[in-house]
Amino acid sequence: MPRQQMPDRQQPDGSMSMVTRTLLIVAPAVLAAAALRPRSGSGGAASRASGEATGAGGD
Repeated sequence: MPRQQMPDRQQPDGSMSMVTRTLLIVAPAVLAAAALRPRSGSGGAASRASGEATGAGGD
């Protein structure tokens, strides 16, 4: 059985693929968000939620 040839994608010279362009934009943004995210000492969402609740109120 002969194998069918997949048609080559038409891509102009010098242009990046959409996947490459998306990764170049998204990856640094995700890394920056992770680096700038405040770190809590211990615990997970429960300590974070209680911290927001106690820090938001009070005169």
